[in-house]
Order: sequence, then C-alpha cells, then structure tokens
Amino acid sequence: MATLILETSPQYRIRPARGNEVGELQNIDLASATLFRGTGLIDFGPSGEPQEPIPEDRLRKGFGDGLVWAAVDDREELVGFALCSDRGEDLYLDQLSVLPRHGRRGLGSRLVRRVFAEAETRSHRRVSLSTFRKVPWNGPFYRKLGFRETPVWRLAPWQLEIRELQKLTMDVRLRCFMHRSVKAAHAR
Repeated sequence: MATLILETSPQYRIRPARGNEVGELQNIDLASATLFRGTGLIDFGPSGEPQEPIPEDRLRKGFGDGLVWAAVDDREELVGFALCSDRGEDLYLDQLSVLPRHGRRGLGSRLVRRVFAEAETRSHRRVSLSTFRKVPWNGPFYRKLGFRETPVWRLAPWQLEIRELQKLTMDVRLRCFMHRSVKAAHAR
C-alpha cells in the first residue's frame, strides 16, 4: 500500500541575522542574483555565474549596527535577508535577497516591513534604496509597497556616491533611488 505524503508549505519568520551566518547570507545573495541571468543587467563573467556576493565587511557592519534580518523557514534554514545602513534621516536598504525557490511567498514584503519597523524605532524619516527601475522584482515590487522614485536632483551626497560606485559595474540609467516615509508606512 502506497503512502500519500502531502507537502506543506513552510512557515517563515523574520529574526535578527547572526554573525556566524555570513557565508549563508552571501550564498543567498549569489543565488538571488541568478534571477538576473539573461537580463543583461548584471555581468556574470566568463563562468556564467554571479561574480561577487555582498562583501563580508558590509555584513559585519550591519551585524554590529543591528541592521541585518534573516527570513528563516520552519526548520530555521536561512531563505532570505535584508541588510540596511544608517544614513542619518534615512535607513538605507542596502540589500534584499530571497532564495529563488522561496520567492513569491511574501518574504520580500515581510522583510521590508521589518525594515520599516526598525526605521520607526530609530526615528528615521525615510527608508530609501537603489534598484533597477523596470525589473518586476525590483522597481515595480517597491512601488507596490508605496516607494516613490527620488529624482536625481534630490539625491543626497551619500546617494550620489553610491551612484558613482554603481557606474563601475552597471548602467545607472536603468536604476533609480526610491524612498518611502516612515510615517506613510503606518498610514496603510
């Protein structure tokens, strides 16, 4: 007699990331970058694989500042993360990554809501980020969450520095900075 095994979808939770999870977070970053394969937006180099994960020192700074959150499944397996940095009035979302096999389950939105909760706790006025304008899981995703594009002429000096760094590896004309006020996040 055959046994029928029903698959259940995992339950997820968001928690602070841990300092011993650097390698796993970098692997998630590389895996999520594969979504860009075929878009021409990211250089995959001769190997056809993403080249560099988010640097360890940026993650370690985020741990030290208490600004890295992990999405974990019901077995405590890491499946996504958000990394932020304090930029004065802004809490900047440096990176949001979810393993592709766990995508489209609301984890990105849950991580962004966690970022907004932290921004409120720390009295930031806005959450801001930089993203590809038209890629569905980038600009349109953030617009659905209430983010608006920030005109280039309104970018802060630190945002202009980020833009200059991005020019080294990508076409910044295809990217934009976006923001959403912390106050607006609670109006929904």
